[in-house]
Amino acid sequence: MDRHYWKRYFDSATIKQAEDLRQEICILSTGVQIHMDVYEQPDHNAPVLIFNHGGGGYCRFFVPLALALHQHGYTVIVPDQRGQGYSEGDRTDFTIGELVQNIVDVAYWARVRYTGKLFLGGASVGGGLTYSAAAAGAPVDAIICHNLYNFGDPHDALAVSRFAPLRHIPGVPRLNGLMMQLGAALLPGIRLPFAWLGAFEYMVDERDTQFYPLWQRDPLPIRGVSLRYMASTFTTPPAIPLEQNKLPVLVINQTRDRMVSPSVTKRNYDKLGGPKQYVEIDYGHWATGSQFVREYVEILDQFMQEWIKA
Repeated sequence: MDRHYWKRYFDSATIKQAEDLRQEICILSTGVQIHMDVYEQPDHNAPVLIFNHGGGGYCRFFVPLALALHQHGYTVIVPDQRGQGYSEGDRTDFTIGELVQNIVDVAYWARVRYTGKLFLGGASVGGGLTYSAAAAGAPVDAIICHNLYNFGDPHDALAVSRFAPLRHIPGVPRLNGLMMQLGAALLPGIRLPFAWLGAFEYMVDERDTQFYPLWQRDPLPIRGVSLRYMASTFTTPPAIPLEQNKLPVLVINQTRDRMVSPSVTKRNYDKLGGPKQYVEIDYGHWATGSQFVREYVEILDQFMQEWIKA
């Protein structure tokens, strides 16, 4: 496996800056070593953002974002979930519950190491995992969900897949979840190609022509998943329902998203209780490039500064 493939996404100045700042730290979670890229401020009282990748992602996708936030005074932690990126674990078999626990454990590690305000964020599936981790007890002050999905709602489990149109047929989402649970019990060794499940060709919008071809050849993103994982996307609701949330939440939604309908995140935002803020951005499911990073960091910084001062 080419551990240095990530450098193909960035220019030499970005790579050097990242390697000069980045620490690589591992912690034990769900029985495996979880890898983290840490961009640390000298002052341990500086605010901290833990940012979580989605399906098919890993820590190095967020190098420009981490560097920009670090320049704004934040310590930035970008973990790899179990079986993904540089973390240990079966690269096809994990569950939503295990991924949530990984994030909770990273947050507890950060809470011990740092004394500043602690924020938890994530994009795509990582946005849903971020809410679930906060609901499961991650000791954070506020959360940022770039996409908000509920992994206990069969509607959402279908909506994030290529089979999204089926969610509109009455009874089909629940039936799909039951079939996945049965399949996981009867055929635990079956693995499905990850590319069959998500419309990854729409991961970025039409203005971003370089990312997807590079991602297709990247050896680190997961390429298959177990039925056990698929079943867990239907059957793992957050410990605190969206309606009962009390934490401050920023929800970011993408108007050009063709991978997952923006209506899914908007529907979940409307259900969300507690202090909340909603921002739409004119990008696809994810984006790269300096303009996106500038706009994105401005949104995140404005939200976090509000709660740092609170």
